[in-house]
Amino acid sequence: MSTNTLIKIASLIIMVVSFIAYIAGASAFPIASENLLPWSVWFIVSVVVNIILWHSVIKLLTFSLAVIWFYAFVAGLVPESSTAVNLTELDWSDPDAVAEQGALVFNGKGQCSACHTVDTSAPKGRCPDLTDIGVHAANRQPGMDAKTYLIESLYEPAKYLVPGYGKIMPDVWKAPIALSKLEIEAVIAYLQSQGGEIDPTPYDEPIDRADAGTVAAALPPLLTGDAALGKKVFVAAACHSCHVVKGIESPVVGETTQDFEVVTAPELSEIAAFNDMRYLEESILKPGAQIVSGYGAVTVQAKGATFQGTLVSQDTEKIVVRTKTADGQEEEHTILLSELDDEPIEDLANLKANGYFTLTLTPADADAPRTGEIVEETDDTVTLKIGEETQTLSKADADVKSQMTVITFDGDTIVGEYVSGTMDDDEIILIVDGSEEVFDTFDLEEATYARALGKKLLVTSPMPENFPHLFSVSDMSHLLAFLSTLTGETATAETESEEAGEAAAE
Repeated sequence: MSTNTLIKIASLIIMVVSFIAYIAGASAFPIASENLLPWSVWFIVSVVVNIILWHSVIKLLTFSLAVIWFYAFVAGLVPESSTAVNLTELDWSDPDAVAEQGALVFNGKGQCSACHTVDTSAPKGRCPDLTDIGVHAANRQPGMDAKTYLIESLYEPAKYLVPGYGKIMPDVWKAPIALSKLEIEAVIAYLQSQGGEIDPTPYDEPIDRADAGTVAAALPPLLTGDAALGKKVFVAAACHSCHVVKGIESPVVGETTQDFEVVTAPELSEIAAFNDMRYLEESILKPGAQIVSGYGAVTVQAKGATFQGTLVSQDTEKIVVRTKTADGQEEEHTILLSELDDEPIEDLANLKANGYFTLTLTPADADAPRTGEIVEETDDTVTLKIGEETQTLSKADADVKSQMTVITFDGDTIVGEYVSGTMDDDEIILIVDGSEEVFDTFDLEEATYARALGKKLLVTSPMPENFPHLFSVSDMSHLLAFLSTLTGETATAETESEEAGEAAAE
């Protein structure tokens, strides 16, 4: 055997061995402690020798291994990153480092990024965007600083709801997320760093962690059932017509079934990963109790026009409503809340529950009406924010001056304090500008009685209200069992299993 042949064989062996050793992360050879001649050097040298000495087939093999090695080498240069973090202490001498740890919790264990975005240009999430929340938090509640607002919002998420968003955020200090106090502190620092200044001042948790386990144990699922049967119920009840679940084919949005129109509803592939059984039960039994932002249905009156469609977004100044034209085209309308028409109110009960957020009411002992934002309401009173002050007014019939708006056939509109009469009578009597006026109903086109006026924004669920009545107790238990398995990973595994089954059948 010639020397050239021995060199070629040795070079080929060295190339294969060094490639395997490099991929396996073996220590350098021959002196590992000094990192002398790492396996990457052996591999490169042997590749060059093989390309020079060998013929086309071995050259092709050499080139292929060299390409694989190159990608492995480049991948090794990329720093490893991880969203996992195990906090045992926080170093407040470096607040920015604490904020970085908070970002890891936010994007990892806390699962906050699954619903919240921190980028105004990102697609809208299920929960409010948190861009510059470090600044905005200080303006959310009068007299409350940013850190206090963030603390209370994290420990009691339903306490201060951003307009347009329901109570879907879980208690992050409870299972299954179960963030520690240090982890929540780090998240607060991260949120404060979004446009604001980090406040390292210690705080006491506004909860009793000893109750976490007790509360969880006292709230087992109301019903238990079979997940496989629940999947059949999900399909039979046409839930998949609007809700996407990976692995279950859905109809096209806009199609009309025998009973209802197919609309875009929240995807449920990971619903059990972020919500507890109580939320799932309530969402079926009371679809309108908590409506995911961007999926609520509204009908609003603004500048004399009616807009009926989906409430895309809402803040303290405006709403965006998506409507559908007669030919099926979708349009979005931005409407200022101040542009919503005042609607007459005959019954002052449950004003906020009926969607009213402003009220114009004339107390019996006042000459001028009171107009303001509804702050609080009881069965007997309503509290309005008028300017910078609040005023509590009685709802009792004797304490409120009723009004009536009459429209003549000439198109004149007159508003006055109601005294007596309806369109079924010969005349209607109103007090207009302090004087009593009598209107012949024969001259009137319309007369509207109201005890007050108010702007209204009532968000409802597009889910049919009769859904709970369609299920038997066993159907409901099976459906909840199926929904409780939708953690994302389960849906993906089922999809892959079905695809594998179809491939095997082919």
